[in-house]
Amino acid sequence: MASRLFFLFLPLVFWDCASRVISHLPTTEETYPLSKQIQWIQTAKDFSLKNQTLEKDFIKLSLKEPFLQSFTKETTAKYRMASFQFKESLQKSCTEQSIDEIKKETGKITIKGKLTGKECSSDYQIVFVSKSDTEIEFKITLSDPTLNRIQFQYGSHPEERIFGLGEQFTYDELKGKTPFLFTEEQGVGRGDQPITTGANLLAGAGGNAYTTYAPIPHYITSENRSVFFENSGYAKFDFSDSKNTKVEFWDIQSEKSLTGTIWIGNSSKALIEAYTKKTGRFPKLPDWAYGTWLGVQGGTEKVSSIVKQAKDVGNPVTALWIQDWCGRRVTNFGDQLKWRWYADESLYPDFKKFVKSMNDQNVQVLGYINSFLADTDPKKPGDDFTNPLLTEAKSKGYLVKNQNGDDYLIQTVGFPAYLIDLTNPAAVRWTKDLIKKNLIGMGLSGWMADFGEWLPYDAKLASGVDAKIYHNLYPVDWARINREAIKEAGMEGKIVFFTRAGYSYSNAHSTLFWEGDQVVSFGTNDGLPSSIIGLTTSGISGYALNHSDIGGYTTISNPLRNYHRSKELLLRWAEASAFTTVFRTHEGNRPLKNWQVYTYTKPDGTKSLGDEDTVSLFAKIARIHFALKPYIQSLVEEASLTGIPVVRHNSIVEPEDKNLLKFKYQFFLGDDLLVAPVVESGEIVQDVYLPRGRWQHLWTGTTYDGYRKIQVPAPIGKPPAFIRVGGKSEALIRSSLNTIQNKD
Repeated sequence: MASRLFFLFLPLVFWDCASRVISHLPTTEETYPLSKQIQWIQTAKDFSLKNQTLEKDFIKLSLKEPFLQSFTKETTAKYRMASFQFKESLQKSCTEQSIDEIKKETGKITIKGKLTGKECSSDYQIVFVSKSDTEIEFKITLSDPTLNRIQFQYGSHPEERIFGLGEQFTYDELKGKTPFLFTEEQGVGRGDQPITTGANLLAGAGGNAYTTYAPIPHYITSENRSVFFENSGYAKFDFSDSKNTKVEFWDIQSEKSLTGTIWIGNSSKALIEAYTKKTGRFPKLPDWAYGTWLGVQGGTEKVSSIVKQAKDVGNPVTALWIQDWCGRRVTNFGDQLKWRWYADESLYPDFKKFVKSMNDQNVQVLGYINSFLADTDPKKPGDDFTNPLLTEAKSKGYLVKNQNGDDYLIQTVGFPAYLIDLTNPAAVRWTKDLIKKNLIGMGLSGWMADFGEWLPYDAKLASGVDAKIYHNLYPVDWARINREAIKEAGMEGKIVFFTRAGYSYSNAHSTLFWEGDQVVSFGTNDGLPSSIIGLTTSGISGYALNHSDIGGYTTISNPLRNYHRSKELLLRWAEASAFTTVFRTHEGNRPLKNWQVYTYTKPDGTKSLGDEDTVSLFAKIARIHFALKPYIQSLVEEASLTGIPVVRHNSIVEPEDKNLLKFKYQFFLGDDLLVAPVVESGEIVQDVYLPRGRWQHLWTGTTYDGYRKIQVPAPIGKPPAFIRVGGKSEALIRSSLNTIQNKD
């Protein structure tokens, strides 16, 4: 490849095609002050942007190999049940890079050059702009609009640890890993066996270690650096090279650039605060949100009797979540819902009156909605299901289209359905009016705003935006529309909706997250342990208020192995959830196969799985959560102001303790309550690692010095937890838990 002259005084630089190494490198170091604190440093080996006071690099670009490459690839997506498999065909490859100009201005550096390869050539430009002494923005553009992939490589350090990338469920630290970011069903099993193999054989829906509902292209590192990419296409992050990080984004031609922000700071908390200042923070929760949310369904008589049963044994029930308020639809998968968004008067006669009767007992009622509209099931003979909302949406053109311009029929787990096109302003107004009338108007205090990750890769949208880059943004708009409906109804701060799918900026719109559909098991990748990882990782990237279904959701009956919820699993999951933002149960998709937090016998004699001991123990655990209300409220307040999560990853609270990072199923509630939930079956003694300081066991009162591993008894009902002696919130935690410790 011919060498290209630098403009002005810059030395001759080019990529050698064979070795891909820059020759004719600068012989002396050159620095340029972008600001009083930030220096551009240019040597024969690399370029870097550095804060001189903090002595930290924002970014370092090696000159030993290309740090920018681009490609054209044709992609086809296999789509089933919101599980995606991609097949790529390479058409162009620009793998050589020249640097032709470096322009230095106050607060700004611009690098220009060319990317070349076989039948491939494109000019590129990289611009770095200092927004403050701790914040740099960057933008990379290409002149060839047919190039639809971009790879950007920058320096790392062998000891640098990587945390975040949204809600992950298997890995709480990502150095050495190769995650991809694309919102989809998390998968059934995600590597736990034999369920993953079975799900793949039956539906290609097993998932893997990186499948998630709520990815975010943002991470922080142990060197107190934070990196965020604005793009919304499919992305791959490669941390496998200990000295480099490689990032690839797809479909950049639709977004015109690769854009992002880099922050540096003195702590991970400062980085999270900076990131959420840009992307949004959750509002405070209403006062009623801190008690037990009973997730029950089955009609007025059943749910009323279970609320009474719980309250009679001292369970602090403040909310009733009835997902079947819109009607029950039994499918091969289990108990599902009629996806038509109005009250089912056959299950709940005079629903509005029923809601008021619950409110009169200081119990708020929550419902369910998603952005689908269900249709009749042609596979079910004599299916009498009707959906007037679907008929209306079809007639008005409110639905997502396929490539032929027809309404896009999507086969969901139990029946066919259609997605509302959230890029259509008329459809958005219609959806918000529906929420205001049929949910808020009926007196609901909140709802599960489900799904958001099902937009097909090849869909056609009213706005003309490419579905490939809108796919990850669909759940963000779904949350935004729910939030706007609440604001327009004048109910901001009084109503809580919780979402599972998300992406960048979801935290600006959603009022609460939950982790989706874990399997009712102790499985590492998709059971109770995975729900802990989901909480700690998601908080790093802005999901400050999050929780899981107590007991899990996905219930499988299979000749090889049943996945049915046991009493032990249910209560251990409740223990872990007692130290999270919200304490909410779920019956699961097959309620009669799962152990429940209640006892109930149907009029036909069918009994739920449960016993009085469970009802009593669950109430005891619920009282732990409710007693912590003042402390959790203070953390929610802090999250609304700073974005720092309620449930905290070990790296946020004790970043210097490398031993603590090995205990990935421990977490902090705030800074001063260390929780070590039991996540394995049959365990009655728990190993706990204590970091610096002194820690008092919640139940025995024994005080331990830190930097040591201990064993403590862990009977059901007394989850291992420790108060930081001398912590800022020690007095608040002690006063909150005093009555529980004495009573229970």
